[in-house]
Amino acid sequence: MDQYSESDVREALTPYHARIRAAIERGFAEWLSVSECRASKGFSPVLYPRTISNYVFDAIARYARTEFALDKSVRTLDESQTVKFCFDGKVIARFKKGDDDNLGQNIPTFAVLDFIDPQMNLPGFPPEAAKVEFVWSANDIGTAVQSMLVVARNNERVLWSYEIDDAGESGGSGVVILPSSPPDDDGPLVTPKIKTDAETAKGE
Repeated sequence: MDQYSESDVREALTPYHARIRAAIERGFAEWLSVSECRASKGFSPVLYPRTISNYVFDAIARYARTEFALDKSVRTLDESQTVKFCFDGKVIARFKKGDDDNLGQNIPTFAVLDFIDPQMNLPGFPPEAAKVEFVWSANDIGTAVQSMLVVARNNERVLWSYEIDDAGESGGSGVVILPSSPPDDDGPLVTPKIKTDAETAKGE
């Protein structure tokens, strides 16, 4: 596969988009729940943004490993500090928190440099497979996932990227149509507002 072809990568990953999104969303939701629990017990907010990034990465990795564990078309490679996934032998990917340029945030180890250099092959993976990152970012106050992208890079430069969208998998438009029928008379007219995990964790 041409490592730089967005269309080929998109075609290969489209059947998995919804599950990739779900792993990211569940991982971030877990962090919000943990943050709410910490706040409810009177613990102070975490000091360093990297603490949050590390927790969310760990949670996403756990959900993704479980999601794809029984899928024979997806190979999972656990490493000491990360996990990689190979989809149908065509695309190698890893999950990363994005920076302002939509690049995955990295400590420049040799393994990282091999991954972000499109000319380098990864041991144990098909040499023709594309290498991409599933890059997520939160909103400005850290209360929700704002974007989820597939990003191909050449070292510190983005080659191309696209938003992970599962709308096409079901043939829908991605727009949720609300029912036009009135609510059940037995239901409450006013739903009490419950403080959310996001509102509690916004300081972090």
